[in-house]
Amino acid sequence: MKWIGRRVIGGDRIYGSTIKILPSDFMVNDDVADKPLHFKDGSTSGVQISDAGSEMIAFVSIPEGMKATHVDVWANGNRTVNVHELEVDDTHDFTGTPAGTGACNTQIDITDVDSTATNFLGIVVVATATSQRTYGGVVTIAPQ
Repeated sequence: MKWIGRRVIGGDRIYGSTIKILPSDFMVNDDVADKPLHFKDGSTSGVQISDAGSEMIAFVSIPEGMKATHVDVWANGNRTVNVHELEVDDTHDFTGTPAGTGACNTQIDITDVDSTATNFLGIVVVATATSQRTYGGVVTIAPQ
């Protein structure tokens, strides 16, 4: 971690040109409030859904002066991943055109998303079975 003025560069999530997405960063989509995500340990550990119709969603802030260029999500299957640019002062439309789409375990080249005072990424992992696990991921960043 390095201080520039009063701003911290690095921290526990930023490592070089990537931002870590931890298993704890994922949450489940709506309609399954009684069936949350949970961490399954053992030989097939990872974040697991409790309802096969769920999606796992992580939200990632882009550091000031940087842009997001790629997203990687690792899992035990090649499920669909959609990456959206969202705004803190607007409704989150996951039905709109994503900044990028691809599959788990492959690097997704997204439309570069510059950091602003209000934007962030919404990363949606589509799950289709309760046996599927998501391990985490990274967002690749570069100077704007």
